[in-house]
Amino acid sequence: MDADGALTPAQRRVTVDLLALGQARPQFDRSLGDDLRAQLESSLGPLAESLPEPLHVPKNALAQVHACEANYLAERDWSGWNASNAEGVVTHRAVQLSISLGDSAPPLLLVDHAVEELMADEGSELGSFLHAAPAATRAELRGRAGNAVATFLECWPPLKASWYPRTELPVRVDLCDGRIVLRGKIDLVLGRATGAEARCLFVDLKTGGHYPSHLDDLRFYALIQAMRIGVPPFRVASYYLDSAGFAAEDVTEHTLAAALHRTEAGVAKIIELRTNQREAAVTPCPRCRYCRIRSTCDGARQWAARDQDGDD
Repeated sequence: MDADGALTPAQRRVTVDLLALGQARPQFDRSLGDDLRAQLESSLGPLAESLPEPLHVPKNALAQVHACEANYLAERDWSGWNASNAEGVVTHRAVQLSISLGDSAPPLLLVDHAVEELMADEGSELGSFLHAAPAATRAELRGRAGNAVATFLECWPPLKASWYPRTELPVRVDLCDGRIVLRGKIDLVLGRATGAEARCLFVDLKTGGHYPSHLDDLRFYALIQAMRIGVPPFRVASYYLDSAGFAAEDVTEHTLAAALHRTEAGVAKIIELRTNQREAAVTPCPRCRYCRIRSTCDGARQWAARDQDGDD
């Protein structure tokens, strides 16, 4: 049986439709990264002067401040580790191990190795959480991460070393003499740029349903990459493990322009709010369901009434 015949239909969809192996890749102007950086620094430079310390902007901050400014302020402080947010880190570390160990290692064994590595990281807040977590919490985490890893291995073809696979890849770009830092961590990266030719695929691995902000997050990563190395990924995608489906978009200069304007507007809002230049606006939205201030916020009450009426 040839290699292609050994793939499941889901794995073949990834190979043919998502990875698009053997297809032409786009070329970008070599000045692209510098031009994008110059535009952001020109617009954000005056605002950055008011910052008392460097402002770090991850994808979640942009999603929050664009959805509801009051929610952004309420949720900006880190609330600590739990089984839900630890699952993603454990899953991605286990996927990383599967790349080096091959597909012969069972998913739960990969998860156990990942947990052991994270717990061995002295001084790590996640390691401390895993050490202190009750047996039931760790068992829940192990089971959920094991399911996600098993689904990934079932739906994705074996990742070849020649594809330059990387997981949990940190990316960042410093703007305005380091006063603004755009940063992110990409779940899965395949390929690498060659000259001005875009040959990278960025993938966010998701459990659960589709949300409009998923595409915005990926465009943000593409923008950072374009400014980092001068060449964006050729494509970005959210892969939904529960449904074995994906939503992908080819990266163009128009894509990057949209990401730049969203980032520019979001960072401006964050600076204005963090430096008390104005009060936060309240926007009823799905985030109201779990916002920390939902019990006292008029926006949350408005959203609950709309949600109850089915106007979601």
